[in-house]
Amino acid sequence: MTIVEDRRTPGRRERKKAERRAAIISVARKAFQKSGFDGASMEAIAEDSDISSATLYNYFQSKSELLFSILEQDLSSLSERITNIAVDSEINPKLLILNIMNIYFCWFNDYDRGLIRQFVADAIRSPQFHGRSYHHLENLMILHIEGLLNRMVECGNLKSSLDVESSARLIFNIGNSEFYAFIASENFSVDLILDRIGHQVDLAISGIG
Repeated sequence: MTIVEDRRTPGRRERKKAERRAAIISVARKAFQKSGFDGASMEAIAEDSDISSATLYNYFQSKSELLFSILEQDLSSLSERITNIAVDSEINPKLLILNIMNIYFCWFNDYDRGLIRQFVADAIRSPQFHGRSYHHLENLMILHIEGLLNRMVECGNLKSSLDVESSARLIFNIGNSEFYAFIASENFSVDLILDRIGHQVDLAISGIG
């Protein structure tokens, strides 16, 4: 009996850590939404999580790491929505691509743009950690686009000889260039950004369709 309990202890410990980590992320999300990146402090997040600052730093080394974890969690949750995009041979490829871009930019729009700017700035200033984190999020998006393009090829929306990986990166780069414009100014609406992306996708489709 004792041996079985000892073997189960690490599993319980890991679940406990995962639960606490999720609770911290939930508290941090509310703190960032209420006070912004600069206004939210690690000390306040620790207090609202009912843990010490030292314990918080055992889970997250910085506010930027916390913000990354929130973004990563949300982006992962978008995967199901993107997978559920209906693909049919009669649907215009441009509309399908704009559909996935609409999911992304509506997600971005739910955040204070200052938070996103802060994360991008940290990725540039600290490429050893935050740069890797930023590229991890980018790669998740590219994989989403690749998955959609593969489904479009299977349904006959796009030619079977399509270089899916390169095309996904091309479409991502179109969206990424507009992403920087979007977070730089509060004046850019999702509809305006999608319109700008649409014009560029028309040119891309003429080459890859």
